Amino acid sequence: MIKLILTTVAIIVLAMNCPSAIADQTEKQTMQTKQYPVLNNAQEFIEFFRQGGKYYDKQKSLPNLMIGKQPDPQALKVLGEALATDTQDVRDEIVRLLRKIASLNHPARELRTPEVIDLLVGPGFAKRDSASSEAMDILREDASIVTLSRYGDIFLRELKKKPSASLFLLIAKAKPKGAREEVERLAKLPEWENDLYMRITQAALGNTKIEEEFIADAKQKEDAGDGRGLVKSFIPLVQICTPSTLRAVCLRLRSPLTYQFNFFTHPVYDEAMRALIYVYPEEADFLTNPGPGEEAYIRVEQFCELKTGVSFYGIPRPIRR
Repeated sequence: MIKLILTTVAIIVLAMNCPSAIADQTEKQTMQTKQYPVLNNAQEFIEFFRQGGKYYDKQKSLPNLMIGKQPDPQALKVLGEALATDTQDVRDEIVRLLRKIASLNHPARELRTPEVIDLLVGPGFAKRDSASSEAMDILREDASIVTLSRYGDIFLRELKKKPSASLFLLIAKAKPKGAREEVERLAKLPEWENDLYMRITQAALGNTKIEEEFIADAKQKEDAGDGRGLVKSFIPLVQICTPSTLRAVCLRLRSPLTYQFNFFTHPVYDEAMRALIYVYPEEADFLTNPGPGEEAYIRVEQFCELKTGVSFYGIPRPIRR
C-alpha cells in the first residue's frame, strides 16, 4: 500500500514539474499504436485529401503509384486532372505527393522525373495559390539550371500574368530569355520597388550594380568577423547564381570564420559547401559528403574552379577540425 502511494505521488510530482515529458511520452505511445490508412491508387489519395486527410502509411501507399521504379502514367494522369481543378488544400497535398513520387523514381536530391516536372509546371500553375507557390519552390530548390531552362517560356508567361516572390526566385535561377526586360519594368512599380526578391532577380538577370552590392555585403560581414552574417549572405548569392556570386561563395571554402548555433561551433566553409547544393542539386551527394580529410575539400575547390572559374591563389587554407 505504501509502495503504491509513493508511486502515485511520484507520478503526480512528475506531471506537475515535467508536463512536457509526460506529453511527449504519451504522444510517442500514440504514434506507436496509431494505424495510418493504406491508399491503393491515385483516386483514393485524392479522396483522402478532399476529406482533410494528411497522414497515411507512406511505405505501403506510395509504391501503389509506381510501376516498378517508374511513376504509373495512369496515376499521374488522375493526379494531374485533380491538381488542375481541385481546392487549394487538395492541390497542396498533391504537389507534396508529386515530390515524394519523384524521390521514389530518383532518390537523390535532384528533381529529374520529367512526368512530375511537367505536372508541376502545368496543372501545378493552373491556379495562383499556395500550391503553385510550393510547386515553384520545389522546382527552384531541387531542379538543375539545365532542367529549368527548358521551361523558361512558361516561367516568363507566368511572370507577365502575375508576379510573386516564388516566381521571382524561380526566374532568377532559370534565367529565361526576355525576362530581364519584364523584371526591370516590374521593378519600377511601387509594390516591387526595393523588394528583396526583385533585387535578387535583377542581379541574376544582369544588373551588375545590384549584384556587386550583394557581393560587397558578404565581404563586409567577413571583414567584421561576422560568421553568422556571412553564412546568411550565402542565401541571396546562390539564388542569384551568376558566376560572380558563385565565386564569392566558393572563396569562403577557405574562410577561417565560425559561428555558434545550438550551442555548437560550425565552420563557415562547410556552410559554403552546402549552399552550393541550391545551384548544383545534381551534385548534392558530393557536396554533402565529399569524403574524409583535407582531400575532400580540395576536391570541392577543384569542382568550384571548374564550374565558376574561381581562383584560390594566395588564400591560405583554414585548419580543419
